[in-house]
Amino acid sequence: MVTVTGSATTHPALAGYVCNDTATVRRALAGLRRSLAAEAVTDQVYSDLNAVLDWHADPTSDQILLITERLRATTVLLIGVVPRLVHPYPTEAMLRLLDVSARHPQPDETLGHVRRLALAVLSVLDLLGDAAP
Repeated sequence: MVTVTGSATTHPALAGYVCNDTATVRRALAGLRRSLAAEAVTDQVYSDLNAVLDWHADPTSDQILLITERLRATTVLLIGVVPRLVHPYPTEAMLRLLDVSARHPQPDETLGHVRRLALAVLSVLDLLGDAAP
């Protein structure tokens, strides 16, 4: 059972807003986790993943560069989010994501690189499970 004590329970402005019900606290925590994940994982991330991983995906070189930069930015956000949401910490998946994200391929290797990066991001998103938006 969760108990809330101190000024939060006695302050008149908070009367009726403080709860010590375990189920309510768990729901609030799950909502906060989803909110944290939503900051890192936007609809654009899923669009980018589809743009390079769909069966008939054939992005242009300009699209590949743009998607690569956005997925690298997502990687940075995931570095901050994953330790708070995934337990135990997925060391192998995160190291793979960091490794792929840090690479700068030759111009003729960009499509393969962005696909590897997208797969690494996708594997981390899978680990987020219910917390992922």
